[in-house]
Amino acid sequence: MHYYVYDTFLNDKKYERVLDRIKTRLLDLEIQGKHEKLTLLKSLDELINDEVKRGTSTVILVGNDKTFQKVVDVATKNKVTLGIIPVGPDNNIAESFGISDVETACDIIAARKIISFDLGKVNDFYFFSDVKLVKNLSRLNIVKDSYKILPKPECVEVSVSNFYFPRGEEPYNSKMNKYSAQDNKIELLIRTEKKKKNWFKKKQEKTLIDTIISSDYFEINSFEYLPATIDDYKVIKTPLKLSIAKEKLKVIAGKNRLSHIE
Repeated sequence: MHYYVYDTFLNDKKYERVLDRIKTRLLDLEIQGKHEKLTLLKSLDELINDEVKRGTSTVILVGNDKTFQKVVDVATKNKVTLGIIPVGPDNNIAESFGISDVETACDIIAARKIISFDLGKVNDFYFFSDVKLVKNLSRLNIVKDSYKILPKPECVEVSVSNFYFPRGEEPYNSKMNKYSAQDNKIELLIRTEKKKKNWFKKKQEKTLIDTIISSDYFEINSFEYLPATIDDYKVIKTPLKLSIAKEKLKVIAGKNRLSHIE
């Protein structure tokens, strides 16, 4: 039996038709399971923990990138397989898995092609995409092996990435083509902001990625506790110990996934 979890933003009436299409298609494919909508009063971690105790081994997320990212830690700790049915805006992760629309997603779930992904681990939490720091970066020191890396004054973001995808209108950065969540490495990304002069004023341009360093372990320390955001939703404080967890997450994916996903 599958456990279908619908994110809170899908409670909006504008999604009623697409949700009906999903349920109809799942019935046609005879993919049975329990369906549950999240509310602000329900903890996603508690729901999945409870369903796993009842025997659930596959969780299908109905939502977008954020839906997927915020369930990775609890899904990994419970050793469940994840699937995703993309609805609404911001579905870059589903697209990278070869899942373009709800009908395709249902067909892929029925076919059940399972791909294993590495995860990043920061302290006691697993993450799929990245861990980001954007405040008081001059107070950070980053340790790789026996080397220390100190961000420059023009640094605007430090992140450690396991799976890279662009946010919002940011284009995919070609520098990341050779990195994936299957290479047994995590990448330290340093972004800087450079000033470019023109005739009238100084124009600031954000360099998407200035520095990339690949490793299986980093430490990030600071003179004070600084916030770090895990997968755009959970905030923890420095110091951080970041490592790679090889082939830790199982995901149902399609055939037309990104070329660097096996």
